[in-house]
Amino acid sequence: MIATPGFDASTDQFRLTYFDPPAGLERYVLALFHFEWDAAEISDRHPGALGQLFLTPRGTGSIELAGRAHPLEGEAQMFSGFETASLMKVSGPWHSFGASLSPLGWAALSGVPANAHLNRLAPAQEFLGADIDQFAGALNEQYRQGDVSGEAACRALGEWIAPRLQPIPPDHDALVELTLAWLGSSLHPDVETLFTRLDYSRRQSERLVSRYFGYTPAALARKLRAVRAANLLAQPQLTDEGEAEIAAAFYDQPHMIREIRHYCGYTPARLGGADEPLFQTMLRMKNLDRLKHFRSIGAPE
Repeated sequence: MIATPGFDASTDQFRLTYFDPPAGLERYVLALFHFEWDAAEISDRHPGALGQLFLTPRGTGSIELAGRAHPLEGEAQMFSGFETASLMKVSGPWHSFGASLSPLGWAALSGVPANAHLNRLAPAQEFLGADIDQFAGALNEQYRQGDVSGEAACRALGEWIAPRLQPIPPDHDALVELTLAWLGSSLHPDVETLFTRLDYSRRQSERLVSRYFGYTPAALARKLRAVRAANLLAQPQLTDEGEAEIAAAFYDQPHMIREIRHYCGYTPARLGGADEPLFQTMLRMKNLDRLKHFRSIGAPE
């Protein structure tokens, strides 16, 4: 059974509710989510910081990835992550439910390297076989008919995922945990520190971090620095100490602006605006917070 919803991130434009994953899945599934946006035409952006498996019982459209439109359609789809925030255009109403996956979750469920599938929205069948289309088709139809709620659909998805997770080698599991702890230690963690903590050569470490996280350590730290800084700068309760820590993570203010614009599509002055409410909501990074290693920065006591 799913526990009480982890949090409600709804706005006056859409409904977005997160649910805790079933017991035993917490290291693989960071959250299950149910999303409803009933507008006829929707344009917004997705940060794509973490992998997802999601079902779409209502709505069709596309997402722009690496200069190419990928169709947002079919019973179930997956992605391992996007290099930059990506524009979505959907003919609504748009309803979806799915699982936000940790790096371990993507590897254990899909069985393929995250870096081989960046900037790509793929049919889930490609990774999970015909079973997912059968399961998703039936569940989507039950949802459309009103026979299951969004929460019940999330519960069913979590129960479907659990027995299909493949084992991860213990030494790779340890590498993922150490990399998460390193990422969460600072807005600008030192790459050399990570290499000293991993029981691999530098070349092997680069390869394995890319396999599980989609990026080399340096590229991963750079992206998350920009996304986390954008998240913090969008918060009205940011403390002076938090603002100073953000500034110290970049060479100077122009560098910070360039990095945030590159990864998020916004300059800091526009963060927190109402133009793309879904992007602003997901940018709060509640799912990344659930990686447990990410410490709070800039929040009032």
